[in-house]
Amino acid sequence: MKRLLADTNFYGLLARDLERLKLVEVIVNSHVIVVYGNRIIRNELRDIPKKIKFHGKSVRIDILNLYDQIVKEHILEINDRIIEIADSYYKSYREFGGSKSRDTIIDDFRIVACASFHAIDVVVSSDERSMLTENAIRAYKLVNSIVKKRNPTFIDFISFKNYLGGGKSNEFV
Repeated sequence: MKRLLADTNFYGLLARDLERLKLVEVIVNSHVIVVYGNRIIRNELRDIPKKIKFHGKSVRIDILNLYDQIVKEHILEINDRIIEIADSYYKSYREFGGSKSRDTIIDDFRIVACASFHAIDVVVSSDERSMLTENAIRAYKLVNSIVKKRNPTFIDFISFKNYLGGGKSNEFV
């Protein structure tokens, strides 16, 4: 069974996907994957403004319900060690030439540190501007080798969707 942590952007992409109902059904009933969440991701989803509507319904409520339906009770804790690992990611990221401010990127690093700490197999994210930059990936690899944690595999939403649909993506294997 593969353990996944879906980043915040995953839920927005899933909510807008034309095959949403089918995808959610496959995820919820899967015997091959389990999708985890954490309070950082849920809090980021809660930050969606209440006034944003789609077809007269609150996007915020819809996406929070989607998160709850998929994650269920699979919530990973954020502890002091995860915070320390994320801080180390940031220091290494800056040394490798990363330019984002700490406030801008630290939650992304905490999400990855959570995945590494809890030995999550795959992080599903389409965040190529911060979480998945070359400098960030280098920082994860360096710090995780020092703290003896395994790096998760990173895949984007489309690869995840292809995997669920039996597409050609073999990134889970």
